[in-house]
Amino acid sequence: MEWKDIAGVVGKAAPILGTLLGGPAGAAIGGIVASALGADSTPDAVSQALAVNPDAAVKLRQIEADQRVKLQELIVTAEQNRLAAETASVQAVNSTMQAEAKSDHWPTYSWRPFIGFMFGSYVASMWLLPLFGKMPVTISADLTLAVGGILGIASWYRGRMQSDPNVRSDNRG
Repeated sequence: MEWKDIAGVVGKAAPILGTLLGGPAGAAIGGIVASALGADSTPDAVSQALAVNPDAAVKLRQIEADQRVKLQELIVTAEQNRLAAETASVQAVNSTMQAEAKSDHWPTYSWRPFIGFMFGSYVASMWLLPLFGKMPVTISADLTLAVGGILGIASWYRGRMQSDPNVRSDNRG
């Protein structure tokens, strides 16, 4: 059992504690909850204490009331950390795409447009071939989603280049 497994039970009595227990600070918050309930600092022990102790909900509400501001600050910090990690990931993808677009080698700067044309042709064939009584070619849903994701990112960047003159482009691709 993990801390996030008991977050819902704790969250019924103390919503802020439950939220934190299900996140990256789960072990630290679990230790506080365990201490208040007089249990070992493990999810199993806390779960058992919650089940047998009739005053558990009162104790959890008391912890939350006493430490409300600090707990809310923890939630804000955790969300800021999550957003920073997500932003760094998106920036890494964008840096890769920009480096590819500036490449001097045609396979590097042309693979995304090639995939775009091929996927567009595939989608068009799904509509056009049946008009002529032919069975369309089908590919797996996973491959369709992967190619669609690649094209979505590439299209977003291309749209940014076209709408903002400050975004550099050497007009390849």
